[in-house]
Amino acid sequence: MMRSHCLSIIILMLPFSAFLASLIFAVELEVESPEVINIANFAVNEQNKRSNENLNLVRILSCKEDLHIIGNSYFLDLLLHNGVRINRYMATVIERPNFPFILRPVQYELASFELSPYPVP
Repeated sequence: MMRSHCLSIIILMLPFSAFLASLIFAVELEVESPEVINIANFAVNEQNKRSNENLNLVRILSCKEDLHIIGNSYFLDLLLHNGVRINRYMATVIERPNFPFILRPVQYELASFELSPYPVP
């Protein structure tokens, strides 16, 4: 009898847990914060490794964070110098969750990095 009650509770909780996992909260972050600067530098360095370019960070225009239960996403609007001119780029960095019971540093992954269609301000 107890087993069927536990199973019933689990079945009732499944839709709610799926709802919680899909929750997204968008937050605009301060571009001068050490966290945002660290993420922007990671994105530029990772892109330089992938493409053999020599992009240098000039300025962070904006950074929006989407807070997920299963990991956060950062959307960066960047001004970068390629040695010849300054261009505007958009990058998406995903932060893998660092659960309290797993002792490891925060892990980032560069999901996208592209030249922005918007003009340099």
